[in-house]
Amino acid sequence: MKENKSLLSLTILYSIGNFSSKIISFILVFFTTFYLSKEDVGAYDLILITLSLLSPFVTFQLTDAALRWLLGDNSVRNKKKVFSTISVILVLSHILLYFIMYCYNYYYPIKYFNLLFFLVLCQSFYLFFLQFIRGLGKNGLYVWAGVVYTLMYVMFAIVALMVLNYKIEGLLYANIIAGIGVSAMLFAAGRLYSFFDLKYARVEFSKTLLGYSTPLIPNSLSWWAISSANRYIILMYLGAAANGIFAIAYKLPTILLMIVNIFYLAWQEKAITSYDREDRDEYYSKVLKDYIRVLFSISILIVAANKLALSFMVNKDFFDAWQYTPLLLLSIIFSSIAGFYGTGYLSAKKTKGAFTSSIFGGIATVGLSFLLIPRFGLFGASGAVVMGYIVLLIIRFSHIRNLLKIIFPFRLFIALFIVFVAVSILNYGNNYILYLNLMLAFCIVFYINRKEISNIKSLLKK
Repeated sequence: MKENKSLLSLTILYSIGNFSSKIISFILVFFTTFYLSKEDVGAYDLILITLSLLSPFVTFQLTDAALRWLLGDNSVRNKKKVFSTISVILVLSHILLYFIMYCYNYYYPIKYFNLLFFLVLCQSFYLFFLQFIRGLGKNGLYVWAGVVYTLMYVMFAIVALMVLNYKIEGLLYANIIAGIGVSAMLFAAGRLYSFFDLKYARVEFSKTLLGYSTPLIPNSLSWWAISSANRYIILMYLGAAANGIFAIAYKLPTILLMIVNIFYLAWQEKAITSYDREDRDEYYSKVLKDYIRVLFSISILIVAANKLALSFMVNKDFFDAWQYTPLLLLSIIFSSIAGFYGTGYLSAKKTKGAFTSSIFGGIATVGLSFLLIPRFGLFGASGAVVMGYIVLLIIRFSHIRNLLKIIFPFRLFIALFIVFVAVSILNYGNNYILYLNLMLAFCIVFYINRKEISNIKSLLKK
């Protein structure tokens, strides 16, 4: 009970910042559909996806190493070693990146060359500072950083779109300004400057950190391949407009992804610190069962409201996106469960398993995308993502059995999956069916979570 309360308190803390920031950013996405064309939305989405591809190569996934080493050793000496060593590596890697981009740009001009480089630079240090603050236990500052970043980004994005008419370039400027501003805030408010000392930046220690983090690079790339690589294949076969619709189709599932990310932040800490407990397997199994119930509960509500919501929230040119939401939600469910199992690799410091499983998931997604997209269009793209995450989950399920004895709740999963499919099918009915479907979904979710709702009521009364 004490551990559950601790996990819940961490989740609530991260929720405060993440919900407030993500909801504002979430609304902005639909706002942009009235100022950007389908081609512009698709192009900007591809820019962000390309940057997410570059990030692991530039940061070497050292943000994960920073958190792992800080949670394991709270001494000032260790903090200085981690911060100084990673800072030096990041500076050198970005100098190399600029040289490579400059050479490439000389022969094949890159649109927004300088903006793209500075965006990568800002994002790398912003994410590193965030993880370091989190590792220091300053969760309040971590939460507020996310809120401030989003407010700055949204404010400058609205000015760029509505006043300056800057389109894609304006969104890039907004991202860079927000990244610089919040990084400076973290550096000052978190007193990160007190941890920088070049004498602690040791080559031997950098090898140790890189030995932990570099296997996570292909892991990260494979996650990218599963979730994002098919955007290039969509562009190849269906064009930029289809890519814009697919980008919007991903936005309602982003609600679930937002909640998953909040939980993952809390669970990552608890999984690592609980790894050596005697009742570890029982605790992990209990959390997984509750996690799956919550994943499907939220997904059922989103898919029931999907078609009605998009009719009010987006320009009519993007309305067809509603058809692909159920499959994309399903992909997030499988990816979230795979991510839950993935914390076992981090806790046991066996990150090579994460690499292997993600590679096969990425290969499955890319291969199926080439097969399905030309034949089934965006349905094929959505299905390929689902299958990629299923492959990833199956491999991780078999791997983690050697590290943890987690009991998977198969009966609960199958029952909730059937309900999800039924609610998705009813979305093809007329308006009366849509409203009935939404009411039915609320009743089902209430029934599924009746014990938890009763406990919350009792807590509120007290």
